[in-house]
Amino acid sequence: MGSTGSVSAQMKELLDEFNAHVRDVVEDSAKESAKECAQKLKETSPKGPRGYARSWTYKKQDGGWVCYNKDHYQLTHLLENSHVIKNAKGEYGRTSPGHGQVVHIAPVEQAGIEGFELRLNRGISE
Repeated sequence: MGSTGSVSAQMKELLDEFNAHVRDVVEDSAKESAKECAQKLKETSPKGPRGYARSWTYKKQDGGWVCYNKDHYQLTHLLENSHVIKNAKGEYGRTSPGHGQVVHIAPVEQAGIEGFELRLNRGISE
């Protein structure tokens, strides 16, 4: 019976080590992905006097890492998702790609998700 206890203790120790390793890999992968997304958005966002490219950053929030625009979050939402406009007939519609809508966040988000998954798989298998 003593050997069963020691095998059980060894298994618990190994699982605890693996759990700590996975937790570290997830944290590092999420931080690196958020950092990479912020950098890509700085490169692809509108620049100039009315641009907001320099405002992209990342931070830890609610146990995870997020990439966000600290100064112009309302504008980024409007340009990415379009917004309601009033046309000449007084009717309301939405802007479309090429007419005010600038889709540039969604592709970076998708690339960030894929990068996170690759880092995670690579880190866990080490």
